[in-house]
Amino acid sequence: MPRVKPHILILITGIIWLIASYILLRRAYSWIDILTNTQLWIGTIIAIPFTFVKIYFIFHKLTVKNIQRIKSFKNSKISVWEFHLMRDKLLIILMIILGSTLRRAPFIPKCVLFPIYLAIGIAMFYVWILYLKAFLKNKKK
Repeated sequence: MPRVKPHILILITGIIWLIASYILLRRAYSWIDILTNTQLWIGTIIAIPFTFVKIYFIFHKLTVKNIQRIKSFKNSKISVWEFHLMRDKLLIILMIILGSTLRRAPFIPKCVLFPIYLAIGIAMFYVWILYLKAFLKNKKK
């Protein structure tokens, strides 16, 4: 198993969040052409508060907790695979399966999925910023 220093694990974890953010935002962007202007505006307006709710109630707390957990490891190098708890790994798999299923469901219009993907993508980008800040702060130490 690859082992890295804690500040590198913070960077790697942040990059994973950045990639996930990019995937969701790219998907939302790909639907812009099939949405009407009204659907686009309404979807964006809906996404804004949903983004803040997702950040405030879930992502910010989770990120701060994960960064603290990485910093608390006693070993000088940490396994990239051992860092995430089993429940986190299962949740990630479940989210990927659910997102893929919803995206392919013929009865769910893209105008409904657009604000969800946009909001979660933006919230995940915010998490990347938190990890990047933690990486830069810990790199200086």
